[in-house]
Amino acid sequence: MKSGPIKAWLAYAAAGFAATVAVGLVVIALTAAQNKSAIIVAAAIAYVLQLVAFAALLAVREKAHLFLAGWLGGMLLRFGVVGVCLYWTTRTATLPTAPLVLSLVGFVFLLLLLEPVFLRWDLRKS
Repeated sequence: MKSGPIKAWLAYAAAGFAATVAVGLVVIALTAAQNKSAIIVAAAIAYVLQLVAFAALLAVREKAHLFLAGWLGGMLLRFGVVGVCLYWTTRTATLPTAPLVLSLVGFVFLLLLLEPVFLRWDLRKS
């Protein structure tokens, strides 16, 4: 990646972290105490997942013939991670299933809504 996409990725990472922490704190305050660890784990997984998916999208944004494939690949990655987490939580008693999966989907959706803002961040005229 060139320095422009790196700036866009760093701006997305900072805004995504701030949004994830803010929403995570609100959700933790509004739910039962036993769900706290599941919400924190879901927020961390969603944040890392979105950073990877957004980096891949930035890598193909200038290639019109690959952009849709990159976007669909990111969506498949997101669905796959949610599916793996769902499978894992139904097989173990480590974390409660519903709070983890619902929080994961919520955080992924929140971070997904931020992507269009930062996709062409470095290409704007100042």
